[in-house]
Amino acid sequence: MGKMCYLRTQFVLIVYKSYKSMKEKGFYVLAALFLLMVGRVMAAKVEKTVNITVNGVSRSYLLYVPDNVKENPALVLSLHGTGGNMNNKAPMRTAVADDEGFIVVYPQGSNIYFPVFGGTLPGWKSTGDEESDEDVAFFKAIIEDVAKTYSIDRQRIYCCGFSNGGMMTYSQSNTCADVFAAFASISGFPLNEFHLHHTGVRPVPFLHIHGKNDNFVDIARMPTIVDNMVARIGANPVPVVTTAKGKYTKSVYQATEGGFPYIYYVVEGMGHEDFTSNTEDGSSAVTMWKFMKQYTLDSPCDMTLKWRPNVEAEGWNAKEHGWSVTSRALMFGDNPNDKQKNVQNVYHSLQLAKGVYKLCFRSEGEEGTISVSIKKWTGNKAKVLDGTAKVGEDATMVFRVEDDWAECRFLLSSTSAVTITGLSLYTATEEEMTAVKAAPLSSAWKDGSKRSGIYNLAGVKMNADVARLPKGIYMANHEKFVVK
Repeated sequence: MGKMCYLRTQFVLIVYKSYKSMKEKGFYVLAALFLLMVGRVMAAKVEKTVNITVNGVSRSYLLYVPDNVKENPALVLSLHGTGGNMNNKAPMRTAVADDEGFIVVYPQGSNIYFPVFGGTLPGWKSTGDEESDEDVAFFKAIIEDVAKTYSIDRQRIYCCGFSNGGMMTYSQSNTCADVFAAFASISGFPLNEFHLHHTGVRPVPFLHIHGKNDNFVDIARMPTIVDNMVARIGANPVPVVTTAKGKYTKSVYQATEGGFPYIYYVVEGMGHEDFTSNTEDGSSAVTMWKFMKQYTLDSPCDMTLKWRPNVEAEGWNAKEHGWSVTSRALMFGDNPNDKQKNVQNVYHSLQLAKGVYKLCFRSEGEEGTISVSIKKWTGNKAKVLDGTAKVGEDATMVFRVEDDWAECRFLLSSTSAVTITGLSLYTATEEEMTAVKAAPLSSAWKDGSKRSGIYNLAGVKMNADVARLPKGIYMANHEKFVVK
């Protein structure tokens, strides 16, 4: 238990002995008044600015501990918007912390340059890239600082934000998916220079609230944001929709196996704001809290799941979700350099960090073959996957992404009409990589007569003869072979 809980325990023992002594002497009224006074002292709320140093830089946050804080309380980080500050106490309201007994902290953003405003204002970089984002270290330092005094429940730490703080909340769902149990954003999603990296270590539960009249962080971009996040956490892309006339439309993208849900509110009469009373709870802050508190960091999920578009969902329409479709091919992943198509840097995107992955799917249809490729749009623009599968068989293709994070194009084509289900991407292990079933090295390969089309499993073309290749697994003409 934390230091504060220990001190309270000792204080209660002293109080009890004092009360017992007064009671034994017949001072009943005095004893009652004494207990009332002690109760107020013990239950005093905490609201103060805290300064900490992170990587040699002085940073601040506002700490709010309600007078009825629970033992092992949950902790909520609430992030202000651009130009705001910790004293705005947005978007999570302290009244909700009072009612529910959790601790809320309001970090102060650093002064950064915002091209859209043409100036420097307090805010968050929201890049989704942990290595270049000092705010990630700041948030982790806040958690450790609060934990020195309060025995917070590490499994129930949550992140929410408004506007640029909402953008940062999306960013944290990637960089800090192993720190925060659930996330909520109001009027904020990644755009412009804050392009989202979909590279979290696990799926995450996410709730988003947006004003129907918000044309600043433009609600017109939200369908693409929803598509990307729903696929990233493996939710059903066809939502269950409920409407409260004159208040909101609520879309619930339900969790599928191993994933989490994504909840999206479109609020009537709301512009770019950090609060609305037009939810079923009469408070956006309450709605955020009620959603987040359902989850803990150890809520069951498939930690390896990276992307599941659930193309087999009833009512799913490929084109509505950013897929290009022909009679025998599916393609997903817009070119990030297409400035005309990618308004405010928001577009359908398949993003992968450096690592080992496996693509899985099932197919049904006429006898034939299916070709699958994943090619980088960014970096060295290499093909990271180039494989084939037989129609009617479950396919698992293991591949490696070299270098750093990249945006990719996914392309599936077939020689006959097929139905694809279970299309998913997972992280794989090095053991799975080396255990890829290899075809025997034929005499044609041994004499080098087919050496012109040899690739390693990273998709890099090999210029050496077979006899000069280093040990490993290679592909040519969609066949695998081993050099021992």
